[in-house]
Amino acid sequence: MIEEEDIITAIEEKAGQIALILLPSVYYRSGQLLDMETLTAKAHQNKIPIGFDCSHSIGAVPHEFDRWDVDFAFWCNYKHVNAGPGATASLYVNKKHFGKTASLAGWWGYRKDRQFDMRLEFEQAPGAGGWQISSPQILSTAPLEGSLHIFSEAGIEKVREKSLKLTAYLMFLLEEEGLTRTPYNYSIGTPRDTKRRGGHVAVEHAGAASITRALKKRGIIPDFRSPNIIRLAPVALYNNFLETWQVVKALKEIIDGGEHEQFENVRDTIA
Repeated sequence: MIEEEDIITAIEEKAGQIALILLPSVYYRSGQLLDMETLTAKAHQNKIPIGFDCSHSIGAVPHEFDRWDVDFAFWCNYKHVNAGPGATASLYVNKKHFGKTASLAGWWGYRKDRQFDMRLEFEQAPGAGGWQISSPQILSTAPLEGSLHIFSEAGIEKVREKSLKLTAYLMFLLEEEGLTRTPYNYSIGTPRDTKRRGGHVAVEHAGAASITRALKKRGIIPDFRSPNIIRLAPVALYNNFLETWQVVKALKEIIDGGEHEQFENVRDTIA
């Protein structure tokens, strides 16, 4: 894990040399959730703007960018938000930065009421939309509209509550079923503390790539990350506790039956 104290020490030691801080909200390998509020406060104490890539937290973790005074954030919507690969991405810009000139000016960042005037000069939209570059793909935006409607109905706090229970149950089963001991030798690379955990669990194993391929053959779609991580993300909106148990059962049976040995321990073209 990466400790926030170490990040803060680096900020304070190098403050005069840092123009901008960009961090992930959740480390995509381990599932560790950073304390964005504390890091933002420390960055601002040293007069450094800070932003976060929230691709692995959006849809699984509540965010309070305004209250935390985060300068900016961005994220894809095809993970926990479930809008599918290629879905339209999202951008947050703190209101205190509205009116600042975007370095990359695109026609979609033009004032909406004058966007089709085709004037030579660029009039930037006053809000976060001023940082948009090109028109969004409608077919890639349609699933996002439907997904956000479901999130609005369910409520992100309830989603987070179930997400934490699912990931905790997954880690509990790995240990309870003896998968962290010989001959299985799985280990858990994700923090147990709910305040430090995102929406997925990093299951570590020396044969992670081949086990991932064996899981896929069973119809279970995990994610492999080199060199030894099987990322499992029980999605709160549609995964349940029975399915979580079935995944752990599969991890056990794959080792018992040597199913992974028929695969080379290297990732597929798509991890």
